[in-house]
Amino acid sequence: METANGINAKGYLLGWTDAVVGMTTSDINATPEDKWNESMGGCTRNCGELCADAINLFDWTTAKMRGEEVTMADLNNGEACSTKAGAAARLGESAAAFKEALAAASDDLLNTPVTAPFGMQMPLFMIATIAVSHVWYHDGQLNYVQCLLGDGEVHWNMG
Repeated sequence: METANGINAKGYLLGWTDAVVGMTTSDINATPEDKWNESMGGCTRNCGELCADAINLFDWTTAKMRGEEVTMADLNNGEACSTKAGAAARLGESAAAFKEALAAASDDLLNTPVTAPFGMQMPLFMIATIAVSHVWYHDGQLNYVQCLLGDGEVHWNMG
């Protein structure tokens, strides 16, 4: 098997982090303020809780890349995400710290197997890619809430 040369996985993930955080921030801003803390149908998590969940995984992964021990129970972004402005600000702060830690992490560290908060053992770099995708997953939920509220617009500024 031949290995491809010249692929900068870390650089691609840094760029994708910016894109995902930008899209999610646009959707945070587009969500009606009066619906931010509302449960759709009485059984969904509200928008603030969705954002807090995504940020918690960013923060957990950042701590691991810095060599710090933290559990998901140690992280609580719920209060910060109880408002749209707080969620957007906290997402930006968390993403900046994540990117800084990722840029500084050695290949050896990123290849180290660790147990993810969801119980699977995998290289830390894989958890980092999941953390970014996790933000996008919750952004999809924000999009769905917007659609339920009659807003079918795409709010991402990709230009």
